[in-house]
Amino acid sequence: MRRFLPAAVVAALVLGLLAQSSAPSPDKTKEHPEAQCVVAGRVVTAAEGTPLKSARVGLVPERLGWETFSQSYATTSESDGRFLLKDVAPGRYQFFANREGFVEQQYESESTDDGAVLGLTPGQKISEVLFRMTAAAVITGRVNNEDGEPMTGVQVAALRRPTEEEKEEEDPSPRHKREFRSVATSPTDDRGQYRIFGLKPGEYYIRATDSGESGNASQLGQMVRETLGSEYAPLYYPGVVQVGHAQVVSVKPGDEVQTDFSMQRIKTVEIAGRVIGPGGKRAWVNLAPSGEDDFGSRYNNVTDENGNFRLKGIPPGSYVIVVYQLEEGNNYEAHTRQKVEVGGENIESLNISLSSSTNFQGRVTVAGPGSVTLDQIGVAFIPIDEDGPPSREAHVKKDGSFEITLVRDGNYAIRAWGLDHEWYVKSARLGPDDILEKGLQVEKGTSGARLEVVVSSASAQVEGSVIDGDQAVTGAHVRLKADPETPYNRFRAANARTDQTGHFSVAGLAPGNYRVMARFRPSPGSDSLKSDPQVVTLSEHDRKTVQLTVTKPQAE
Repeated sequence: MRRFLPAAVVAALVLGLLAQSSAPSPDKTKEHPEAQCVVAGRVVTAAEGTPLKSARVGLVPERLGWETFSQSYATTSESDGRFLLKDVAPGRYQFFANREGFVEQQYESESTDDGAVLGLTPGQKISEVLFRMTAAAVITGRVNNEDGEPMTGVQVAALRRPTEEEKEEEDPSPRHKREFRSVATSPTDDRGQYRIFGLKPGEYYIRATDSGESGNASQLGQMVRETLGSEYAPLYYPGVVQVGHAQVVSVKPGDEVQTDFSMQRIKTVEIAGRVIGPGGKRAWVNLAPSGEDDFGSRYNNVTDENGNFRLKGIPPGSYVIVVYQLEEGNNYEAHTRQKVEVGGENIESLNISLSSSTNFQGRVTVAGPGSVTLDQIGVAFIPIDEDGPPSREAHVKKDGSFEITLVRDGNYAIRAWGLDHEWYVKSARLGPDDILEKGLQVEKGTSGARLEVVVSSASAQVEGSVIDGDQAVTGAHVRLKADPETPYNRFRAANARTDQTGHFSVAGLAPGNYRVMARFRPSPGSDSLKSDPQVVTLSEHDRKTVQLTVTKPQAE
């Protein structure tokens, strides 16, 4: 359950708000004007304290949803760095500033860390907010081939290891665990040069991958390149194949660091095979490096009328092959996943079987008071095993009905999205089976019984504070997860951050037992301080309060 927006999404939202107007819409101010809040402050450079003009300052609800989207506010700073946001509704907000050439700055953050939530009570006026913006860094360089000639269309990516907090808050699906996160990418131009900008100070691994594309190639020329495939292995700076042997590139505020590559031509192989299964339709076969997104890889081919395919220019490595077929509505649907280890020899007879699948019809109903827009909800089966089949999902219709099709054999958890933050999935049953507790095991011959999903607004809430001694902790990460946690209930995990008073609040929790723990990093690069976990038991409509104390680890 993701509680905070990625920086790119937040920035895009602020740009959209500024394009409309920096003033709030009339319906935010016409009722109870005495309850509206005012937030003012300055934006300056972190290095010299120089005022920054035209910085974008935004307030976005802590939990952005359909019901809170309109309660977002944005403005730009003046020549003296000052900004003013008026007629702001009370509430809890993500609060930040961004500007070209600088790292996005969160409220109450130390340097470039995550910062805190801003909590506003009715009629509150805050006037001395100070955003100290850090100059962004740049990594640039040139990519040549083994003859020293520039290479065009090489994708160069800056990667970093996620923090402990990010690992806790990422998608709980085992397939989306990432050892590294791609921060930004840049293609090389006709001179073989690339430029990755807007980087936070820190440590990065730089990876170069030949995309097989050329900016000035004709359509026929590009087809020839795609047919040949890549003859170069992806490299990590300073020119190694394994990330474990790579050199970390460290950048400070405002740095421009050069990292050049010389791509190594290697022997690539071909993978030929056949897709076998029901349907008799042509399929799209897609090959992606293991641990990366499947859809959209450049290693792909369409089967012929007999199901045969051939992939060319494949460097050695670990891959996942996914087969898609064109289904109703002209959508390509994933049918199966299979791991493939590629060495130095061609693979000539890879058979991929499309086993029979099951369709599940279902209905979403509402328990108790309140109403929900059913056709904003989606229901998904998520495989709980890393090597499991593709996930399957469906959008709910206005009458509450849905159908999840092409469900392959495997072990699944159920997940719903699109619910307002006070709603939760109360039950999900397939016949007599409770799949919230035991999951869904699909095996050959499984009956496509009717799935009954019940949603409710009778959710619970946990709020509280995080302290260090007798001091409130601003910007602490608070994590709630089911106790005990199983592969089937881990999607109920929730995250929050404390505000300027050390307070946090998490709503929309399903009844049950939860372990609550806080984590706080006193300064960038330092070890995190953790609280002892507390267990809370929640019933419908419960509102419980906890106090978490972060403590320094004992010296060994």
